[in-house]
Amino acid sequence: MSEELERKRQEKVANFKINFGDAITPEEKEISSNTVQGDDTAPSAQANNNAVPSEFQDITSGESNDNDDSELNSYSGPPEKGNEIKNIDKKSLRKAKRTDKKRAKRKAKKNRIIFRVVWITMILFVSIMIGEFLMVGVNDVLGVGREEGKATITVPANADIDKITDILYQNHVINTKWSFKLFATLTKATSGFTQGTFDVDTNKDYQALINYMQSDMNRIDVVTLQFQEGLTVEQFAKKLENGKVCSAEEFLEKCNSNDFDDYEFIKNIKNSSDRYYKLEGYLFPDTYDFFIDEDVDDVIRKFLANYRRKVYATKSRTDGFEKKVTIAERAEKSGMTMEEVLTLASLIQAEAANTEDMYMVSSILHNRLDTIKTGGVNKNGEQGLAYLQLDSTKYYPYASLSDVPSSIRSNYKSKYSTYEYDGLPAGPICNPGMEAIQAALSPEATDYYYFCHKVATDEEPAVAYYAKTMDDHLENLRKAGLM
Repeated sequence: MSEELERKRQEKVANFKINFGDAITPEEKEISSNTVQGDDTAPSAQANNNAVPSEFQDITSGESNDNDDSELNSYSGPPEKGNEIKNIDKKSLRKAKRTDKKRAKRKAKKNRIIFRVVWITMILFVSIMIGEFLMVGVNDVLGVGREEGKATITVPANADIDKITDILYQNHVINTKWSFKLFATLTKATSGFTQGTFDVDTNKDYQALINYMQSDMNRIDVVTLQFQEGLTVEQFAKKLENGKVCSAEEFLEKCNSNDFDDYEFIKNIKNSSDRYYKLEGYLFPDTYDFFIDEDVDDVIRKFLANYRRKVYATKSRTDGFEKKVTIAERAEKSGMTMEEVLTLASLIQAEAANTEDMYMVSSILHNRLDTIKTGGVNKNGEQGLAYLQLDSTKYYPYASLSDVPSSIRSNYKSKYSTYEYDGLPAGPICNPGMEAIQAALSPEATDYYYFCHKVATDEEPAVAYYAKTMDDHLENLRKAGLM
């Protein structure tokens, strides 16, 4: 019996170890141990220790060897519920992230395509707009697309390129402001525009338009003024101001300045401080074209340029010369300076009744001036003849006593008065014409020392009387109604 029981026991142990390795739990282990130790009918561990195999002894006695420990420790039981959920959440999260990345890539790719389409569309649109914009500007530069016609525009003094552009645009001379200003900047034509009024063709290209407006020759606000022989500087100034050419005050100030010494004949004036107006006599009488609000320097230079041309450049046939000569060359031969000729001519211009009378008056003045060498005594023994005694000099630079300011009228004496001073005045008393200059250079040959005139009336012209002696002169004064 004992052998049979031992065999069954060993089978149980073998079966027990297999079951333990497959699915034993801590609770079952605890129950089994209790059962073995607490069963009164089972033999004690001590009593049967020698009969139990070593493997069973190890298990039942609670002792273990290294192999058993390895077997037990290598066992992995089923995962706890919390860990299983965590593992599932991590996998889902990784999968969700991968899905989101794929979805983001697809969306980004789609957005890039849309962006590129929009961007290309915008570039094409902007390019078309810029191209059209530039084409409009280029056409305007060339004057293409503007209606043919004329526009009258007025450019104010010192107008800058912005002002010029506004004026042209408002008058439909240009179609685009930006292109005109850009063209003017690139061609360095933002300044130099002439003030005044212009008639401008509305289909001019920019370069032709700029050239047109930078030339005085194209202005239409032209004032034509005629300056008669014998007018004074002050009378010139009033005429210019009335014609809206320039200010009379500014003109007179300039006529006493040194701004025109680049003209040799002005530079040669040595007694400027003795003169009322430095330029008196050099403003050649003639008909001139001026512009409204013209620069006063330009106005004066027109007079001086004409004087230079007539006196120093124009040549003519003259008795006593083999070839054509200028007025200046004739003055040099006469022994007088041009300043003396001009001063004498101004006296002749102011005193003579007509052209013929100029040569007679010139003769008388030359005769009197010749007496300076003899102390003012002529061949008839009459004295004081070095004093020319010309009424036209008494109140200069005023035309008459009534023109003298009331504050100085009662005791006014002109420093040009030929009653007060002998010989020629310090300078001309007016601006003589060519006939008076010719008369000053070519006087009649006479023995006269005196002259007077019967005043012209509506019925009769002025009548000139000449005399060799004072007695004859007094008689002529009675004839002329002057005594």
